[in-house]
Amino acid sequence: MLKNFHYNCNKLGNIANLKIEEIKKKRLKKNNVRVAIQAIGLNYVDILMIRGKYQHKILPPFTPGIEACGIIIEENCNDKKLINKKVIINKKGGCFSEEIVLYLDEIIIIPQEIDSALAAGTFVNTLTSYISLCEIIKLKKNQNILITGASGGVGSASIKLAKSIGANTLAIISSKDKETFVKKLGADKTIMLNSKELESIPIYRSKYQIDIILDINGLIKTKKILSFLKWNGKYIIIGFMDENYYNIPAQHILIKGLSVFGVRAGEYFKKSSNKKQIINKVIKLIKQDNINSINFKLVNFRDLKKNLIDLKNRTSVGKNIVITKFYKKIYK
Repeated sequence: MLKNFHYNCNKLGNIANLKIEEIKKKRLKKNNVRVAIQAIGLNYVDILMIRGKYQHKILPPFTPGIEACGIIIEENCNDKKLINKKVIINKKGGCFSEEIVLYLDEIIIIPQEIDSALAAGTFVNTLTSYISLCEIIKLKKNQNILITGASGGVGSASIKLAKSIGANTLAIISSKDKETFVKKLGADKTIMLNSKELESIPIYRSKYQIDIILDINGLIKTKKILSFLKWNGKYIIIGFMDENYYNIPAQHILIKGLSVFGVRAGEYFKKSSNKKQIINKVIKLIKQDNINSINFKLVNFRDLKKNLIDLKNRTSVGKNIVITKFYKKIYK
């Protein structure tokens, strides 16, 4: 009998605490499906969960991972048509595994022709980007948007989405390699993290004329990026790195007539009355992408921990996607 494995977090705090263990097979409850996971997307949220710092706390032992794609191999839903359906798994934990048991409301059925690694590596990022830019701030053609953390998964998705809308993108990056990367994605301009422009922002404000700031990593804590915004500008915060939380002074918002938004894409989607429309838009965007493009790196299941550490240390570029023994690449 084929043995399947998962990464178990027996103690909060460190990625090193993850241990590969054999999965103990569970019986399916009513409305459960069993999915053979083919690919897993790595996200900064996974690191926060392992450290016990995420708002949705799970006590050990647990299997981390919020994003994956696979094939239904067993069902207890009285619907044999579910077998062999390809699904995206969108769940708060459990995806660092070669097999998982889920309820129907924890999966999204997708077309078979979408590469599983592409689906696993882009769903959360594309959903976050789409909700942020299209649902909340309603980005328009010719607007100027500044994106922090631009070389990561959400940053990459946001650059591509902003360009498809016709907006002008300014990407903040921390190395020459990342600068080359975001320019290939379509970024119009870049600013290095250690540049004079980020130390003397008021001097350069008129040069860039920023309408919107998409702050993916909480850069506002260390750099006065709000000063880039024009009158009536919009600031949108998606996340933080290493607990770099920041309180925005109310007078900054008042004096420049700013609008400030916080995005929890998963929660927004959960409460939305337009779930089907959002999913259709996100799937359409995913289908336009290609797993062979520069912003995806496929890594082996056994190398998951190493690549999670690279993500933590911000040495990775684009999106690292873990593939399991069940993965079959779909070439375009």
